[in-house]
Amino acid sequence: MKILVIDDSKAIRMLIRECVTAMGHEVIDAATGMEALACIQDHDVDLALMDVEMPGIDGFETTTRIRELKKEDWFPIIFLSSKTDDDAFTRGILAGGDAYLNKPIQPLRLQLQITAMERIYTMRRELHRAHQQLLQAQQELLRANEELKKLSLYDQLTGLANRRHFDEALAREFNLARRNKNPLSLIICDIDFFKPYNDRYGHQKGDSCLSKVALLLAGAFNRPTDLVCRYGGEEFTIILPDTDLAGVKLFAEKLRNAVWEGDIAHEASTVAGRITLSLGTATYTGQYQSVDAMLKAADDALYRAKANGRNRVESA
Repeated sequence: MKILVIDDSKAIRMLIRECVTAMGHEVIDAATGMEALACIQDHDVDLALMDVEMPGIDGFETTTRIRELKKEDWFPIIFLSSKTDDDAFTRGILAGGDAYLNKPIQPLRLQLQITAMERIYTMRRELHRAHQQLLQAQQELLRANEELKKLSLYDQLTGLANRRHFDEALAREFNLARRNKNPLSLIICDIDFFKPYNDRYGHQKGDSCLSKVALLLAGAFNRPTDLVCRYGGEEFTIILPDTDLAGVKLFAEKLRNAVWEGDIAHEASTVAGRITLSLGTATYTGQYQSVDAMLKAADDALYRAKANGRNRVESA
């Protein structure tokens, strides 16, 4: 332990130092209460041996200030005093002391008292270690929960929101739009001729293509309220709150053009020699009675985009 000896007598400090170092403990000392306060601010003290009668602030006042200074870092304080009356003992305990030894100092009693306080020190260390382990376990649990949440809401291949995230977000935004009478737009899009792409280039290249398209789509967004998702396979969905029919048409064209300019080679496509998107949009302005109805409208629009030649946008 690191033990602080506070006494205005150099001889007593030397005697106590000899007793304490013989037990294998580290000793620092102070001659006044103010010096003691400075030592406690600069050192991690485990036990204090406090003289009561000192010039300046006495041991009782020093102890009171120590307890105020170290509210969250408790350590035992043993008073050393030639006063043996009940009033002095009471004042010492109420000031924040934990034990009371009479002067002149008897080395054996001092060592035994330190041994008793060492039990408290050991228990405190064990409690602190257990507390740190608990905090670490809690932090690891939080990280694990965050990772599980991420895995449950985001697609591992593309990093976009997944189908579950999309379903929850669309239901929430649909209810908000209905309550606030605001427009809500939805885009469903497909990579054109993706099966032939996989057949031509292989599934590893297919996964790489999906990741590149996801990156191009995500790069087109500016508003934090918008959400782009991988709906499944080569299909993507986009939720656009507070976006009307004209706005969603412009944005869908922006997405289609972003993928076109990405210039991802697709020799098996009958539309172009590169990856293209077909997109269907739907805008809620009060006409859809459910999320499913809105989804079907956007999906029907996507079907028309494919039927009308692909690499195009159609709106419900």
